[in-house]
Amino acid sequence: MTIKISKTHQKFAYRLKDQTALEYPERFLGPNWKNVLNFWFYLDTLSVEDFEIVYDRYWDLDDLSAIKNLAWKAVKDTIEYYNANEAWCATAGIATRCATCELIGSHNLKSLNFLPLFLNL
Repeated sequence: MTIKISKTHQKFAYRLKDQTALEYPERFLGPNWKNVLNFWFYLDTLSVEDFEIVYDRYWDLDDLSAIKNLAWKAVKDTIEYYNANEAWCATAGIATRCATCELIGSHNLKSLNFLPLFLNL
């Protein structure tokens, strides 16, 4: 059986230096791992123009520093710091990094601020 793996998931496993992250992502990404992997697959479908729209939306957010801190705290409260840092680094661009953190720790957040930036592209 062949498993499809996103570019970001491949980079995440490479950065961890642990290929079991490809077979058992739940061990590394926490309880919301399916949502994270689906998001990473979605990222593979976006065009340069789509990312430009996302980044324009990102810079238009209110209280950017505060909501980034909430996303980072949520991810650190969910998975080990090392895994959180590697998930952050595996994802290209600040908006995708923040959305990934939000998804990993979404069960610890009252609302999502970064994921909606990727809607209706």
